[in-house]
Amino acid sequence: MNLLDATLRDTKTKGQLLKLRQEGNLPAIVYGGKEINQKISLSKKQIKSLMEIENFGSDMITLKIDGNEQKVLLREITYDTVTDEPIHVDLFRIVSGSKINLNIPVKFIN
Repeated sequence: MNLLDATLRDTKTKGQLLKLRQEGNLPAIVYGGKEINQKISLSKKQIKSLMEIENFGSDMITLKIDGNEQKVLLREITYDTVTDEPIHVDLFRIVSGSKINLNIPVKFIN
């Protein structure tokens, strides 16, 4: 299981998002369950290192937002069309007792 540190963000314009990305962070959103959607920012360095892990897309992530921990799944990463750098992350909140459909890649060896 992976651990990500996040901070709540209050960005309203594209300029604020651009400044956030220039500081080495990625805008993200956490949604799902009965709680409200949360706008957060994640470290770009942490996301890029986790993207190198083979099962990152199907593994549970513990997200620590201002001291509170939540279990989430990666739903989508949006990439820049020119540089192929990640520019936005969507995370889906895991609610106990609910069903989740996942696509898990299988690799056959020999």
